[in-house]
Amino acid sequence: RHRREARDWSSDVCSSDLGTAPVGETFTVASPLMGKDRELNVLLPDGYEAGAARYPVIYILDGGQAQDFPTYAAMIRQAARDGQMQPVIVVGVASEDRQNELTERARDRQIITRWPNHGQSERFRQFLTDEVKPWVETRYRTDGEDAVLGESAAALFIVEAFLEQPTLFDRYLAISPSLWWDREALSKRAAGLLAAHPAGDRLLLLSIADEGGQMQSGLNRLMLALDRAGPQGLHWRYEPRHDLEHSTIYQAVAPLFVREAFPVTETPAP
Repeated sequence: RHRREARDWSSDVCSSDLGTAPVGETFTVASPLMGKDRELNVLLPDGYEAGAARYPVIYILDGGQAQDFPTYAAMIRQAARDGQMQPVIVVGVASEDRQNELTERARDRQIITRWPNHGQSERFRQFLTDEVKPWVETRYRTDGEDAVLGESAAALFIVEAFLEQPTLFDRYLAISPSLWWDREALSKRAAGLLAAHPAGDRLLLLSIADEGGQMQSGLNRLMLALDRAGPQGLHWRYEPRHDLEHSTIYQAVAPLFVREAFPVTETPAP
């Protein structure tokens, strides 16, 4: 079995390891769907308060202040300040039980035994659809364009959301998705799910480190399905980074993916 399968995903987040200070503003939002209050974090672009412009949104999964939000929200803001991408609103959605929230129900007995509470990704997707996105869009000046960013189990969730609910986001940024889950079950359904996708302008960016094994074979199967059955209007790209490890790829690839998702648009000369 692949070495990634033995990891406890509950600790597989970045910023707590880096000791990054909190950024942005933290909100506690009641969630009837999740049955408890949930942490959301927001970092607004420079000049937001002084103007009337509307902005796209990047949602970061594992987006708690003790998780990935401080590192990657600050990185996104700096990239916009440096003129490398459009200014965006960054929203972090904190995870509480990653196996429960970010995975679909498995048939693999070893998974069922190790993580008996896993498999509620559909509910978490509904939480994003019915509670998180409306909260953001009502409270802030959004322009209707958005992206979702994550790695590992969060990237697995992003691939599942893209396949199962393709109109949830406009841009899907998945770094080292854990497609080994349940013996690669999601990638085995990919072709059939893609065949039912509506046409539309969407972006899917994929990357993987030196994982190999079922991580890589699951991703390879997904890409084969995308080649054969990708819907009209879908733009997708795969950027392997086999020179990196699972613990380092997010920091290296996330800046590239967010800049590609929201590039600076040049204003035509008068």
